[in-house]
Amino acid sequence: MARLDKLVFGDDADPRVELRELFSREGADPLIAARDWALEVLSQAGVEPGDQLRAIKALRAAEPRLSLKPATYLAAQLD
Repeated sequence: MARLDKLVFGDDADPRVELRELFSREGADPLIAARDWALEVLSQAGVEPGDQLRAIKALRAAEPRLSLKPATYLAAQLD
């Protein structure tokens, strides 16, 4: 559930921070790892990267910890 303060005042959090937390691995840039993972997820789901709404849905279904803002950011990077 979204926090009330974020709903009222907006969410100014950097989506790359969450992506770095979720996709940090030794020796790999987390943002590149996230992009590679996202492309694989979309390929397996049969979703075109340009279809951002379906891409966001597929990404969040594949990784439940991924919140909306980082998923939207990631989907935009794939287009």
